[in-house]
Amino acid sequence: MRTGFCFFYRKKIVYFVAVQPTIMRKLWLFIRKMFRQYVSPVFLLLLLLSTVLWYITKLSYTYTAEIPVNVRIGENHFRVRCVAEGTGSRLFAHRFFLHKDLVLDVDDVQLTPSLRDKNAYVINPFSLQNAISVRNGDIHIISVGELPEIILSDEER
Repeated sequence: MRTGFCFFYRKKIVYFVAVQPTIMRKLWLFIRKMFRQYVSPVFLLLLLLSTVLWYITKLSYTYTAEIPVNVRIGENHFRVRCVAEGTGSRLFAHRFFLHKDLVLDVDDVQLTPSLRDKNAYVINPFSLQNAISVRNGDIHIISVGELPEIILSDEER
């Protein structure tokens, strides 16, 4: 008797590590019997189809969400949490699939010298918000979260 975690592929049992296969097989047979006896496969297919269509229609509405934006200014790389407004599909795509760094030039944002460190600069949040909004035309940036101080080399200034 083999021990292991199993899953079913084309009505064959494929084993991995951790659970008794006879228990899993009995459980699988019980589930298949119950579904065939009480639930039609056509019903399950239509239920899945209706769920997908419902989700797609909900993504067309306008939502407000907090999304992370990776920003690179010169040699400085940091993540900013932004509150954005847009359609659900655009926010979903930006949050889960579009993880590219937003490369900004020093001239794109307003920098003021830091009071703590003479080589550090503080980024104006409104100028960063406008720079991010211009680069992401499909979503509207409402506000920008906390920003770190950045250190620029002599060539970047």
